[in-house]
Amino acid sequence: MGKSTQLRLIGGKEPRQFMWEAVRDNRNGFTANAIARISGQTEGSVKTYIRALNKAALIELVDGEGEFGDHRWRLVRDEGAEHPRVNVAGKRTNHGAGLENLWRTLRIMGGEMTAAQAAEMASVGEVKVAQAYALNYFWSLARAGYLIKSDTEGQGPATFRLKPEFSSGPRHPIIQRTTSMQVFDPNLNRVTFSSVEAGGVSGESSPSNDMQEQNARLKKLLAEFLAKGLNGPDPELLQRAELELA
Repeated sequence: MGKSTQLRLIGGKEPRQFMWEAVRDNRNGFTANAIARISGQTEGSVKTYIRALNKAALIELVDGEGEFGDHRWRLVRDEGAEHPRVNVAGKRTNHGAGLENLWRTLRIMGGEMTAAQAAEMASVGEVKVAQAYALNYFWSLARAGYLIKSDTEGQGPATFRLKPEFSSGPRHPIIQRTTSMQVFDPNLNRVTFSSVEAGGVSGESSPSNDMQEQNARLKKLLAEFLAKGLNGPDPELLQRAELELA
């Protein structure tokens, strides 16, 4: 019998994708320490994912002797090439699905649309996309050169359109923020935009304004979180915070 074909995702990958591929490659027996070494990810993040996979009944414990990192596991339910999106309780999550739907909407529709229209089209099934979440993502993509933003001069909501040459593939560009903003395109497996050049020198004309805008957004988010009190944040606020801190 011929050797079975192992499907893999190509292009830029999330950390858990590397872990999942290492688990599949060693399905009959692996440890968290081994997966960390093979996947190139931290032991802490691998242990968290191992616990999540166990809670989701995707793997089972074979040998629990010694430290957790040395516990031996095996894969009992292979769900395919893409890593299972499960939280620490083993429950399925929609993390990233909103951005995937927004990016798909941009590519399929082709023409101009407002953030509200895109959010409505991207809200499918259990995935709910807030208008503010879509607007934040679109502003970032426009700044990176992916989208053309209409100049409404305050007369109505802005519209956005994907530039054909930036329709790089099915996987959504990832907004990464540290002390600057950059866009990582997993279809091209590279950073396609950064507001700070190598050595920390700004590549834009008004870096101080960028930092002021980011600080203002973060302060506004923090104020809204505090205002929610014991009731906790609503899904829209969580989505905006998730994108801001990505």
